[in-house]
Amino acid sequence: MPLPLVGGKFSSEPFFNPSDFIGYVRGLGRLGSRPAPEAVVLSYQRSLFDHVAGAHPTTEAEGYFSREIRYLDSTGGRVAIAGRFGVGAPAAAVMLEELIAWGVKRFVSIGTAGSLRLDLPPGSLVLCEAALRDEGTSYHYAPEGVPARPDPALTAGLEAALAAQGLAARRATAWTTDAIYRETPLEVERHRASGAHVVEMEAAALFMVAAFRKVPIAACFSVSDTLAELAWRPEFHAETTKEGLERLFAAALDCLGASGA
Repeated sequence: MPLPLVGGKFSSEPFFNPSDFIGYVRGLGRLGSRPAPEAVVLSYQRSLFDHVAGAHPTTEAEGYFSREIRYLDSTGGRVAIAGRFGVGAPAAAVMLEELIAWGVKRFVSIGTAGSLRLDLPPGSLVLCEAALRDEGTSYHYAPEGVPARPDPALTAGLEAALAAQGLAARRATAWTTDAIYRETPLEVERHRASGAHVVEMEAAALFMVAAFRKVPIAACFSVSDTLAELAWRPEFHAETTKEGLERLFAAALDCLGASGA
């Protein structure tokens, strides 16, 4: 059964847009007076969000976004990190939509991913250049057959920022799925044969939302576990996974700060 269930939905306008919701929040006096940051790093692992809040001077957003947004003081508040909003395509897409409506202009998504290949062990860094749409959210933004890809210029900028730190990241295709507890050997073999390198939960939806709203986004991952041998080997709490996330954040901060200068 194809998604969406009503294929003609793309000729019909939604009942309300993210800008309507942000306007509603602003009307309640719950948005605060500080303007939106120019760029945001989206994070899913609490360890990264807590690391940034502890290692960098930050300022909590006001009102509606106070739980999820920390402005980076070193950037004059132009760049912020978002976290604690959940994981997976639906949660990430909602946060992205609301941040765009608030006024954020550029995004880098940083998360963990599972490897599908022996030559990409836990601890590897991955720069996403495409995503397979095996989730549901993206199909409400573009019909089947439209590729999910990040912004090429921002992706190149992030790659350059990593290289400036002496770090190499594998350019790779991600398999995006909503159902992490239903990943099967059949899927791993099939997607690996078609060119996928890692599996994760957000990239395809984020790329399609960003394309629909015409904002640039890039995505990168620290490899936290592997399915490459058709068995699961988790390394979520390994020091290499944590360090990978932190190094990706440092590069994203350099990239977003430079691109907004």
